[in-house]
Amino acid sequence: MADSVLKTNCRTCGLRTRHKILFSLEKKGDADFYNELDTWQTLECLGCETVGFRHRYDDFEKVKESLSGKATHEIKINLFPKTVIGHRKLQYLYAVPAVIRKVYTQTLASYAGDASIIASIGLRATIEAVCNHLKISGTSLEKRIDLLFKNGSISSSDKKRLHAIRFLGNDAAHEILEPKETELRVAFEIIEHLINSVFILEYRAKRLDIPVDTYAEFLSLVEDCAGNSTAQSAESLPSILGRHRRRLGSELLEFETRLGSQITAGEIAFLKLDSVQTIDGKAVQLYLVDHEALTDDIPF
Repeated sequence: MADSVLKTNCRTCGLRTRHKILFSLEKKGDADFYNELDTWQTLECLGCETVGFRHRYDDFEKVKESLSGKATHEIKINLFPKTVIGHRKLQYLYAVPAVIRKVYTQTLASYAGDASIIASIGLRATIEAVCNHLKISGTSLEKRIDLLFKNGSISSSDKKRLHAIRFLGNDAAHEILEPKETELRVAFEIIEHLINSVFILEYRAKRLDIPVDTYAEFLSLVEDCAGNSTAQSAESLPSILGRHRRRLGSELLEFETRLGSQITAGEIAFLKLDSVQTIDGKAVQLYLVDHEALTDDIPF
């Protein structure tokens, strides 16, 4: 075995790091026929402990001489899984819809495997997949990107960048033009920013107090807060919501009116309408929380 430690790309660190050789196997060719050497190795990063595989191929028949007169033979190295130096794969990919996640990972694999034309087409397809998931319709990707901006999913700057990726993908698909490495690297950053902002951050932000601007979100929030309520008597909606009241803006009055209508119609069971009291000169509806209705998950 050669040195027990060598430097190579780590797919987790995104850097060229020191790796420990856990196992190595050499297969020499018949020198009388063709002088070559295959070396198969199992490696472990000494930083993050990620395990991977490395294949080194030494072709002793192909020799080049440098300007200094030093002769070197051809060496080819492949890593498995494929890696892109300086790139870190997106975290929390499980929060990304399955089809988008599949297109993204396959595109990244193409990029890592030096299939830059296929990777360019994959980047364009990723935008299409995002539009499909968000139900953004249109007769062309150009129009769909514009609609992504109009419905608030992306910013004006993001829209321009996505159009640039559309151009890149069109050039690869229709004119078989291979993008430059720098172009592809930036394009991946743009796509990953799109996935991160639309899906991953949205998933992670659920732990934060995000403003509520739809009735469905309001109703879900009221139900959660009612379940946490320990009040023994009727209370107002702001009292039930507590500190979460700040997540509601001017829509609160409209939402509460709709809530009252649903309670009256028997469509909501966990809240009961109680008395209306005058507080600070305003009529305030009080509610009783039915905790049994909140905990009753038996479907009959």
